[in-house]
Amino acid sequence: MAEETTDVLIVGGSMVGLAQALFLAQQGVRTLLVERHPEISAHPRAQAASPRTMELMRALGLEEAVRAQENPYAHYGDVLQVESLTGAELGRFDGPFRHDPNEVAGTGWTLIGQDRLEPVLRARAEELGADVRFGTEMTRFTQDADGVTAVLRGGAGGERTVRAAYLVAADGSRAPVRSALGIGEHGPGVFGRQMNVVFHADLDPYVAGRTFFLCFVSNDRVKGVLGKLGGDGSDRWVLAPSLPPDRQHEEFGAEDCVELVRAAVGVPDLPVRIESATGWEIAARVADGFRSGRVLLAGDCAHVMPPTGGFGGNMGIQDAHNLAWKLALVLRGAADPALLDSYEQERAPVAEFTVDQGVIRYLQRSGLDAAAAARHRPESTVLFGHVYRSGAVLAEAGPDDGAPVEDPTAPSGRPGTRAPHLPVVRSGKEVPLHDLFDGGFWLLAGPDGAGWEAACAEPSLPVAVACHRVGAEEPAVTAERFLARYGVGASGAVLVRPDGFVAWRAPALPGDPAAALATALAHVLTGTTG
Repeated sequence: MAEETTDVLIVGGSMVGLAQALFLAQQGVRTLLVERHPEISAHPRAQAASPRTMELMRALGLEEAVRAQENPYAHYGDVLQVESLTGAELGRFDGPFRHDPNEVAGTGWTLIGQDRLEPVLRARAEELGADVRFGTEMTRFTQDADGVTAVLRGGAGGERTVRAAYLVAADGSRAPVRSALGIGEHGPGVFGRQMNVVFHADLDPYVAGRTFFLCFVSNDRVKGVLGKLGGDGSDRWVLAPSLPPDRQHEEFGAEDCVELVRAAVGVPDLPVRIESATGWEIAARVADGFRSGRVLLAGDCAHVMPPTGGFGGNMGIQDAHNLAWKLALVLRGAADPALLDSYEQERAPVAEFTVDQGVIRYLQRSGLDAAAAARHRPESTVLFGHVYRSGAVLAEAGPDDGAPVEDPTAPSGRPGTRAPHLPVVRSGKEVPLHDLFDGGFWLLAGPDGAGWEAACAEPSLPVAVACHRVGAEEPAVTAERFLARYGVGASGAVLVRPDGFVAWRAPALPGDPAAALATALAHVLTGTTG
């Protein structure tokens, strides 16, 4: 049996797996991704890239490419509620994607289905050197103290083995890798089941010039969501109907799907051609662990949440981003393997919180009890307010309420939080701060922190650190905003990790800034603040 080697083997080639391949390739890590399906799915599934996801895409130079693939009619942004497309209108409201990020981020939502986002991720990952193989299945794997050995099937040559230092499981909610590891789940469980039915029909006469991004239909025959997949002149649509508790999607044949579409449109004899149909669960679960030895879980195999809010797939992309730089540093020998422990320490509490927020939004349609309603947090907090506590963060002395989030519209700048947004000047051009964070460490210094620039140039530092002194080119008002948002003095500084989160801050310039910076980096790279 032929054998090959790679640094990281990724199992699963949908949005999270492809993002993992992209972020690792950006870090220069040899990566092999395998996906058992022959092609990227034609079903839109997740419908939007969040402002945080788009922030990461901007740093990769991919924002324009992603926005160019935005869903048809996404610019309408609003949602229609009807009995059927030809029936009575029940209401119209702004969709969840028009919300201003409250100056929390330099970019906003992009309404793009997975079927349109995934090819963009795949193309850039391959361009950066990732080996992406669709039509290839991992049939089994074993791990030992030094790595993972997996058996692959598919493609030319039949079965072959691959030896990897680490395996990232991004194999979805059915999670065969997690199951093989014996890692369980907890949470509320399944709320319901839905299908995605991609079909072709001329619905323009029934749209009747109305503008909407999504159309919720509700009648005695079907409850679900209609959305257009093609642009002007296209007849390609998707219907996502809820399924009755006693039926699985496999029980619905083509004629059943046709009848569901006709009921949603309200035209009994509508000509319809079904392209494909697939089923999925509306559920809320979190894995009992995100790591077992050299295998790490990301995306839906680590956490599943209702689609309300659009948090699920975007959470998985952030898992991948959190993990990529840590794997890269460990593989290079620049960080202790204990750094990988911080992945679960940081992402599991965020998953618990975000799953709960998705459930709250899902249950709002049927009414919430007072306790659940009190837990509701704004969209900006869910997306940007994460607070990490781990060995990769140098916690400060003082009270800590232990909350998994803080309000990002009033940021503290403390270690463990996402670096607060503000405009900075780079190469003579004003850009959002997070555009700087392209895979390495950054030190952000105050206007009087010139000594930090020399510290970052010190060759004895364990890893390279780029420096930006806020106020060197920016106006005074930006420097003042930096000091207020980051909680440091004019000569102070903050160390920002490759994922854009604050690792450490110094309120003022110490006597030996290079030594202070080296000590902080050593704590992060060893995965311990002790």
